[in-house]
Amino acid sequence: MSVRKDRIAAFLQLAEEELLAAGLLVEQAPRQAAYHCQQSAEKIARAILTDADVAFGIGHNLARMAAALPEDHAWIEKIRDLDRHSPAATRYRYPSLAGKLFESPNAQRVKKDIAELTHLLREAIDFLKG
Repeated sequence: MSVRKDRIAAFLQLAEEELLAAGLLVEQAPRQAAYHCQQSAEKIARAILTDADVAFGIGHNLARMAAALPEDHAWIEKIRDLDRHSPAATRYRYPSLAGKLFESPNAQRVKKDIAELTHLLREAIDFLKG
């Protein structure tokens, strides 16, 4: 297998593991579950970017990842739609500048995110097989 294919497979495996972690945490620690959802979304996007041979550094902004793809790429909108997860990369992991915690996400919303991302991960796997 090529290095690129290995990297794509690794991103997909990590995306799946992030979703597993989110599922385990969602009831007791929804902040952390939301973070793992963001990480899963990011790793799905990075797998798609790697397949498209697009380098993207270390940022977490999913809208920027979508914009880095070629204009006619089939996954631009799907990744752009994931941008709502981008703030969770830091929002629930650090206090505000005023020292306050951001309101915890609703566990039911995070469960819905987990289900949606699980479906999207399966779509990505099918897309990347071709």
